Amino acid sequence: MISTLFPLIRDHYWLKHPKIFQEITFEGRTFLSKYERIDTYLSDELIEKHRNHKITLATTIPSDANYFVIDYNGDEKELFYHKVSKILRGQDLNEFAAYESKTPSHLHLYVYCGDISAPQREELGKIISNKLEEKLQKQWRIFPNPGLPDAYNILNLPYQTFKG
Repeated sequence: MISTLFPLIRDHYWLKHPKIFQEITFEGRTFLSKYERIDTYLSDELIEKHRNHKITLATTIPSDANYFVIDYNGDEKELFYHKVSKILRGQDLNEFAAYESKTPSHLHLYVYCGDISAPQREELGKIISNKLEEKLQKQWRIFPNPGLPDAYNILNLPYQTFKG
């Protein structure tokens, strides 16, 4: 599943419901979420249920992580992967892994950035995003994102490694 370079938060997980589960007010905006936070250990059995499409689970992207995630949801994930790989290597970010999600056009790119502060990691994410925007139409988001509530700083667990 996910490389050990990008540790999963396992003391809780997010379970997706078919309908809106809660309304969240954050910084003057209202967010609608289908995810419920479950404060129970994320077991391998639950992950296997997710991989078999019996349930949909998400994990928190911690604000103090030594990585960030580029969440791509566009039409050309192979082209995106090719472009972002070059940009990352140009920034000396050589440790990254891409994973496929349930949606065929969806790609999660986990990027290891080492032991840097959250503001430095956010700035690095912005630099990568700006460089990508010079080459591609923006169809991605960077996580963690301090402008979103905790219930939105989550990503569905991936299903398999992307063979870009």
